[in-house]
Amino acid sequence: MSQVAEDWNQSAEHVEKVSEVIVKNEKGEEVKITKRYRELQVVVKKNRKVDERRKWDKFGEYANQNPFANTSYGDEVFLTLARNTEAKEEKKDIVQCRICKKNHFTTKCPYKDAIDLTQKSQKSAETEEKNKQQQQQQSGGPRYVPPSQRSSGGLGGSSSGMGGELPLSLMVSNLSENANEDDLRELFSRCGAVQKVNIPKNDAGKPRGYAYVTYYNIKDAEKAIKELKGHRYDYLVLSVEFAKRKTQNY
Repeated sequence: MSQVAEDWNQSAEHVEKVSEVIVKNEKGEEVKITKRYRELQVVVKKNRKVDERRKWDKFGEYANQNPFANTSYGDEVFLTLARNTEAKEEKKDIVQCRICKKNHFTTKCPYKDAIDLTQKSQKSAETEEKNKQQQQQQSGGPRYVPPSQRSSGGLGGSSSGMGGELPLSLMVSNLSENANEDDLRELFSRCGAVQKVNIPKNDAGKPRGYAYVTYYNIKDAEKAIKELKGHRYDYLVLSVEFAKRKTQNY
């Protein structure tokens, strides 16, 4: 003899079910067994039209077969996962030192101290040369003439093809807006002693895209053209050439 009593507590997420069963044990005593378990409710969305089509009467050779006997599937496709063997291009570092051409800032270059010593020695040599020229002027010797004002008469009457002026000034074009005189002086000082660096600016105070660099001798200017023409500066390529006479006096 058994008696079953069921109570239902329904909630939005689950259904809790309690089942009580009274049975007799081996001694003939009645024992009540209570079971509690939880059933999850699964909400399935059905298409009304699909349910209607399932009620249609079958015909032909499939009239007495199960509902899925005539279900057809497409070609079986196997998914094969393979590693990408294509070599990925390494991203080039945008930062490049202007001294050793490596991927770090110029201010953190390990060779900067050596360059600074070279520049200091060059500046000391320039200072000594100016002192000698001042002494010559005071003693009545030859008067110092700036390179931009020297004519071909002092060179034995030979003409340099630029109106008699020594081509010591270089025009550096294709400059970025981030260029400044200190960086250009540092860059061009590797080719020789730099006398002057000038970056013309527009009314807004931004560089016009070109600059003038003046050396003390012609060999350093030619060396700068040879080594720095086509040099990458920031994200542009520099163009270095001798400045023309009409743009020499700046």
